[in-house]
Amino acid sequence: MISTGTSAAPNAEATHVPRPGVVLIRAVAAVLVLHGFLIGLWTTQHGVRLGYLDAVRHVLNRPLGIGEDFGVFAVMLLLTTGGYLAQLDRAPLRWQLVRGYLPAGVSAVLATIVAALGAQVWTAPLAPMTGVLAAAGNITLVSQVVNGVQLLLPLAWLVLLLLAGAAAAAVINEYRGLAMLVVPLGQIVLSAAVVAVAPDSRLAGVIVFFPLVAVGQLIALAQRAGLKSGFVVAFGFLSVFVMVMLQTLKPEFARWWYPVPAVFTMLLVALGVVFSGDLAARLTSFSAVRWLSDHAVWLALLQGVVGYAVMDVLGFLPVGVALAVAVVATGAAASACHRLVLRVPA
Repeated sequence: MISTGTSAAPNAEATHVPRPGVVLIRAVAAVLVLHGFLIGLWTTQHGVRLGYLDAVRHVLNRPLGIGEDFGVFAVMLLLTTGGYLAQLDRAPLRWQLVRGYLPAGVSAVLATIVAALGAQVWTAPLAPMTGVLAAAGNITLVSQVVNGVQLLLPLAWLVLLLLAGAAAAAVINEYRGLAMLVVPLGQIVLSAAVVAVAPDSRLAGVIVFFPLVAVGQLIALAQRAGLKSGFVVAFGFLSVFVMVMLQTLKPEFARWWYPVPAVFTMLLVALGVVFSGDLAARLTSFSAVRWLSDHAVWLALLQGVVGYAVMDVLGFLPVGVALAVAVVATGAAASACHRLVLRVPA
């Protein structure tokens, strides 16, 4: 539980095991990320109207300011819980980085192959390019922070930030003490500096989410290392300030209302840790919930490859049927690819 008093030594109980509430939140995020980008974005791009999507947008998304179809909210949840999990991970950093990179690397290779075969994948800009430089830029994740460069995996910046967060968490675990505050603060200050000076809107639009990873780290430190919860709250405000900076300095981001879902995200993850009781434990005992949590990042990336390709191939079917098949196919691909992670030493 998050401490509100002086620093205390962590107790011995399952120090490196995530709270059931965090597992549950990641499972919800996995569902929302598919809803936001495979269902919501694909239908919007192709001019398809779904009655329930319109209803949800008018009743929930727009009044709450969470953004269309919960997609960005889901990514924020994955980043914050990813920072939390990285802080608990005691595996050697090199293996953490390998495990963390695999979803992006494998998905980029698959996207290159699928696009080369002529099937549609989710790209930005929308016309796919499969040249050697485009493929290399996507596989190395360099393309995620360079404006105007072809993206075959528009969400792979999620992995880039999680890898940076894993490195930061390793530094905190190595030095403890002041590092528990200095390193997360450094992540937020770096993000603010890049947002302020970066001429490239893509880089600024990616780095602005990095403070959420730092907040996830702080929530884990409050729970496991006795860090005062007041620091978590203060750093949460700083994270929101970075997003306000982005929307003030770069008007093209103003319509996304990032600060609002960011506040919901940080509150939800913190509450998921503090109030992670019997109900959360019972829900996470279901294999489907644990599966969604474990495969969340794979689902986020493969939906734009496998899911979009299936929708392209099955265009002759009713949209509802094709979307159901696309979701199942994305899940099957995520399950198969996740086996690679299981081979990496813990």
